[in-house]
Amino acid sequence: MSVPSPPLSLTVVLATYNERDNLAPMLARLKALLGQRYRLELIVVDDDSPDGSSELVRQLSRQDPRIHLIRRVGRNGLSSAIREGLLAANGEVAVVMDADGQHEPEAVDLAVKQLLQSKADLVVGSRFHPGAHIDGLSAERQRGSERANQLARLTLPAYAQLSDYMSGFFALRPDRCASAIRAVDVSGFKFLYELLAVSKGKLQVEEIPLHFQPRQSGSSKLDNAVVWDWLVSVVHTATFRVVPRRAVSFGLVGLSGVAVHFAIYGLLRSQGLAFLPTQVVAVVLAASSNYLINNSLTFRARRLRGAAIPAGLIKFLLVSSLGMAANVGVSTVVFASLHGGPIALLALLAGILVDFVWKYAASSRFVWNVPY
Repeated sequence: MSVPSPPLSLTVVLATYNERDNLAPMLARLKALLGQRYRLELIVVDDDSPDGSSELVRQLSRQDPRIHLIRRVGRNGLSSAIREGLLAANGEVAVVMDADGQHEPEAVDLAVKQLLQSKADLVVGSRFHPGAHIDGLSAERQRGSERANQLARLTLPAYAQLSDYMSGFFALRPDRCASAIRAVDVSGFKFLYELLAVSKGKLQVEEIPLHFQPRQSGSSKLDNAVVWDWLVSVVHTATFRVVPRRAVSFGLVGLSGVAVHFAIYGLLRSQGLAFLPTQVVAVVLAASSNYLINNSLTFRARRLRGAAIPAGLIKFLLVSSLGMAANVGVSTVVFASLHGGPIALLALLAGILVDFVWKYAASSRFVWNVPY
């Protein structure tokens, strides 16, 4: 008499922030749909939500040992939460999904079956699969997501067959994807995009269609910082991840500083101000602009607030002064050697390049206290 094989062990990872109203219904539906077919583990990774999400999950876990809470204090971010949940998963298969109701629990079973039947390493739930239905995105958000996917496809040619690189729903085999999961840059825009990027085409990936629902409660976490993360992720991947991701962000912010620099330069020169004082003013104002933007975006995990902002600006200008002095010095020498004229704008670029390298290294360490 043959002994029946035990059911597959399945882990579902839910990364949350302020999702208290959605969590209990979602966990109940997952247990009802999956609890009889799989040895189920439900991991909620909560970034110390002020709405009491962690307290609710802890209470539910006391009633059901299949529910596990990872409460993170001093750590935050969707990608890092997903990675932490996946690394803690005990299931032979792990599924990542949103807790807000936009991903239907029924899709979990479909994704797992596809993963097992196809022998794939990863199955992505796609909002843009021919069989998908989108009810949970506005027309503007849908167009934005489509454009983001088009750009993502250009940077991930090994996975050109996919339709949704930004999906928050996917199933994978943790044993086959372990090295890629560990290598994901957790400051990235989307965990799935980063996972595909670091895997370098080595994963066998398939898609299933999603019925993408409206959010049940609460508000979307999409903001300007998330859009910025997407842009940085795309540029980081397109440049073969040669330089640190934070340096890419710092450099993109620096481009806005270049625009400020040129604008100030043109304005003051048009008023007849000499080159040297024009450069000094332009450098200081561009540096101040870069500081404020970097504080909001590049270093937002260590963001300075309140009275620390002007103090940080002073420190930023001080530690950047060597770079700014080099900027002024190099550009002045080049300007003189070119004898003025329109081509002398190259002098500005020469100085800015020297300035950037020092400013990034010094400010990372001495202003925001993070490694460069």
